[in-house]
Amino acid sequence: MKKTRKAGAWLLTAAMTISTFAYAAPMTVQAADPFSGSLSKVDSAEADGNVVEISFNDGAVTGRITFLENGVFRYNVDPSGEFAEYAKVRTDTDSDYNYPDTGKIQAQPDDSDRYEKPDAKVSNEADKFVITNEAGDTTIEFDKDTALMTVRTGNKVVMEEAAPLNIGSSRTTQTLVKHDETNYNSGLREEYFGGGTQNGRFVHTDETINISNESSWTDGGVSSPSPFYYTSNGYGVLRNTWQDGKYDFGETTDGVVTATHNENEYDAYIF
Repeated sequence: MKKTRKAGAWLLTAAMTISTFAYAAPMTVQAADPFSGSLSKVDSAEADGNVVEISFNDGAVTGRITFLENGVFRYNVDPSGEFAEYAKVRTDTDSDYNYPDTGKIQAQPDDSDRYEKPDAKVSNEADKFVITNEAGDTTIEFDKDTALMTVRTGNKVVMEEAAPLNIGSSRTTQTLVKHDETNYNSGLREEYFGGGTQNGRFVHTDETINISNESSWTDGGVSSPSPFYYTSNGYGVLRNTWQDGKYDFGETTDGVVTATHNENEYDAYIF
């Protein structure tokens, strides 16, 4: 448990120290990938050490779960199949500056000795694939017929998708259930925090925040964004990306959270 807390703290530190200038650089338009659209079904899930390879949509796209600790895992769906360790930086094609190929958002690589990297195991049930690790406290479920993901800690559902993950040629959106008085058995509503420096705003429940550098220090402006948020229901998400994004914590649709970034893959550390 102590190491898990430390791992979470390292990820939180990484999320809060992302360089502002990286978000200020103009975005390069990316070429379309072979797969574009929503995940609709799960074909298979196979474990190898602390990594689980997942096939979606009759093999059209592959995802990967990497357990770093019992309560920390990386979830990546990459249509290119590259599963790069670090996120690609944004570049200014009109500049003479020699941009690096990658930018390190996470505090340490996935193979770092700081992580315990518990072995994963997969249970193939009638209607879903259930992924756990040797500690067994964290459970990730994928519904076979819808590809919806649910994450549990013990018997508690902490995170669940309300719609399948959608990966477009230039925009990826994860849609989650917002737990509130109407759908959360404790009677407490889920509160949302994070996003870096969102001037004048700390609690983002029922609001939308931009994960993009607006160079604005006035009330409501964004001056130092971070692709990170956490909730009072017991989980946090650090998107491994330098691309602009928008997090809607129930403002547009009651009971639904959408987290979008302008890229053609989903890559996130969840804890």
